[in-house]
Amino acid sequence: MKTVEKIEKLRKLMKDKGLDAYFISDDDKHSSEYVNDYFKERSYMTSFEGSNGDALIMMDKAYLWTDGRYFLQAEKDLKNTGISLMKMGTPGYPTITEYIEENLKGKRIGLNGEYLPYSFVSKLREYVEVVSNIDLIDEIWTDKAPLKTEKIWALPLSLSGESTSSKLERVREKIKEDGASLFLSNIDDIAWLYNLRGGDVPITPVFLSFTYIDDKNAYVFLNKDALLKDAKEALKDANVTICDYNDVTKFLKNLNGRKILLSKRGTNYSFVKQIEENNEVIDKVSPTVLMKAIKNDVEIKNLIDIHKADGLAVFRYMKYVKENYGKIDMDEYSLAEKVLEFRKRDKRFYEVSFESISSWNENGAIIHYEPTKESSKKVEGSGFLLLDSGGQYMGGTTDITRTYSLGNVTDEMKHHYTMVLRSHIDVSMCKFIKGANGVNIDMLAREPFWAEGLDYKHGTGHGVGYMLNVHESPNGFRWQKVPERSDSATIIPGMVTTIEPGIYLEGKYGIRTENELLCVEGAKVDLDEFYEFKTVTFAPYDLDPLNVDELTQHERQWLNDYHKMVFEELSKICDESEIEYLRYVTREV
Repeated sequence: MKTVEKIEKLRKLMKDKGLDAYFISDDDKHSSEYVNDYFKERSYMTSFEGSNGDALIMMDKAYLWTDGRYFLQAEKDLKNTGISLMKMGTPGYPTITEYIEENLKGKRIGLNGEYLPYSFVSKLREYVEVVSNIDLIDEIWTDKAPLKTEKIWALPLSLSGESTSSKLERVREKIKEDGASLFLSNIDDIAWLYNLRGGDVPITPVFLSFTYIDDKNAYVFLNKDALLKDAKEALKDANVTICDYNDVTKFLKNLNGRKILLSKRGTNYSFVKQIEENNEVIDKVSPTVLMKAIKNDVEIKNLIDIHKADGLAVFRYMKYVKENYGKIDMDEYSLAEKVLEFRKRDKRFYEVSFESISSWNENGAIIHYEPTKESSKKVEGSGFLLLDSGGQYMGGTTDITRTYSLGNVTDEMKHHYTMVLRSHIDVSMCKFIKGANGVNIDMLAREPFWAEGLDYKHGTGHGVGYMLNVHESPNGFRWQKVPERSDSATIIPGMVTTIEPGIYLEGKYGIRTENELLCVEGAKVDLDEFYEFKTVTFAPYDLDPLNVDELTQHERQWLNDYHKMVFEELSKICDESEIEYLRYVTREV
C-alpha cells in the first residue's frame, strides 16, 4: 500500500473518531532510541525510516519533523507522499508543539499513550484535547508481523565487573534518599542493572522489560520463556522476582499509597497516569542512568581490549580500500559489508552497533546515509569515502568514523579535511576543570568552523554504552542544551564520549572523524581538580589529504603520538604481512 493510500485510510478513521489530527511516532513503550520493528508506526505510515522523526496528520495537511542529520534523506523519502518536511532546529520552522499551539488549539488529537512519554503528551494537553487510548495505525497496518522476542542471557562477572546484588544495593541507597521505590522502563538501564543481555531490539543487545524496586523487593517484567538457564539463575540468586512482560499493567494497578520515583520523560503516558491514580510520583531521572554511564575498572579494561580489535578491523578496511581502489569494482554497500567481514574475524564480535554509514562524495553530505544494495553508489573517480561504523562485542561497544581520500582531491577538500581533524584533536587533548559539561567542551570543537562561518548540524559527541546503546545519556558534547537529548551532564571520570565533528556540503561531499574518549582524572592544582580524555579508539587517520602546515605544533604532536600508540598496539595483533603498511599509514608528519 502506498503512503498516500495509508494517509487516506487514516483520515477516514480520524473522521469516524471525531479527531482533527493524529500524531505518529516510532516510539515503543520504553522510549527507546532503536525499536523493534513491531512498533515502527511512523516508518510504516510515512516511508521515512530515519531514527528520529514524528508525523502529524490532519484532514488537509501532513507534516514530518526530523533533525539536521536527516534533512536530505527525508526530502527524498517524502517526495510525492503529500507529507511536508519540518526542519527541526531551523529558523522559520516551528517545533511540533509550537505548531500545535498555533494551529490546533482546542482541537482533538489522537495518539497511542503507551508509545509516547508522559512529558510530551502532558505538554500537548496544554493546548489540545488529547485522546490517548487509541491506536488507529493498528487498523491500517493489518499485515504487521507479531512481536518477536529473542533469548535473554547473563553476563559473567568477568564482563560486568559488578554483581546484580551490588547494583541493587546501590540503587536502593539512592532511592532511600527520597523515601521512594523505583519504576523503570528504560530497557538498557534494566539490562545493565540485572547483568543480562538479549536481542529484542536491532543492533542493541537488550530485551523488552520493566522493573519495580523497593527497599526489599525487585520485580522484573519480561518474556519469561526467553530466559536462558544462566539468566534465570542469576535473577534468582539476586532475589529478583520474575514476572511476565504483559503483567506489568495489572501490577501497576495494584500499587497503592506508594511514593514512586520515575522519569516522566522516559516513562510512557498511560503508565504514569495509571501510577498517579493511587500513588505519589517523584519525577526524577533514575540513579541507574549515571551509574551505568560511569564504567568500572573491569568494563574499562575490556572495552580498551575490544577497541584494539575493532581498530584492527578498520585498519584492514583502510588497507583494502587504498590498495584496491581503481583495480576492482567498489560500491558503498559492498564496502560496508567488507568492514563487517573484518570485524567478524574476532571471536568476541556479537553484532553491529548501528547500521554502517558508508558514503561516497555527495552521499557523505547526508549525515546518516545508509546504502542499500539497490541504491549503492559506485566508488569511482576522485573524492572522499566516509565510513561511520561500529560493533557490539563481548566486552564493549564501538563507534568510529574515518574519511578517506581517493584519487585527486582539491585544495578546498584538503582544507576542510584538516579543519575537521583539528577540531577532533583539540577536544581529544583538552584538559578541563571538574564540573564542566559537554556544552563547555563543545566550543573547542566548533571554533575552527565558526571562525570561517561554518557549522555542522549535529552534536559533537555522545555517550557510549558498554555492550549496550551506542548512544547513551547523560553525557555528550553539544553547543546548546537540547532537553529531549538528556546529554548535557557534567563529564565525570569513567564516562565514554565520542568526538565526531564534521563538514557537509550538499551535492559535493561529507567529512567526519570520530573516536571514543574516556574521561580520566588529571592534575590537582591547589583546591581545583582537573580532568582530561584518554582516547580508546585505535585506528589510523588518512594522512593523504592532510595539510600539515595548518596544524598547530600541539595538534601535530598529538597526531604523531596517537599514531605511534596505534602502531604499537595494532602491530602486536596484526599479521606480519600488514606491518609495513601499518608503519606507513601511522608515519610521523
